[in-house]
Amino acid sequence: MKSIRSFADVVRDWEELLEAVNDNAEVLASAAPQQEALQASLAALRAKRTHQASCTASRQEATQDLAVLVEQGNENARRLRGLVKAVIGTKSERLVQFRVVPLRRRRRSKATEPAPVDQALSGSGR
Repeated sequence: MKSIRSFADVVRDWEELLEAVNDNAEVLASAAPQQEALQASLAALRAKRTHQASCTASRQEATQDLAVLVEQGNENARRLRGLVKAVIGTKSERLVQFRVVPLRRRRRSKATEPAPVDQALSGSGR
């Protein structure tokens, strides 16, 4: 017989087995301890599955709460950096400590030399 892997298939298999044992209770009277053990296992499995679903919901809720807190924290960090920038000054190199880029002078680029004119194009032909 092939292996049963999914939760629903396992539960269905156990329920059908318990039903079959109940239908043949007079013949299988000696199987009562194993039947009770399987019923206990089925009840425990269902309870644990319910707990797992509850934990999944709690985890998803916690993830959403964390996302909201990160968004609020990022906004607070932006405001604090803006305040630091206003107090210390926009050009102060101390801003680097707060992960804020200070305003710096732009360097002038050197003027590039014009490209030499090719003599063949200049019209001095022979």
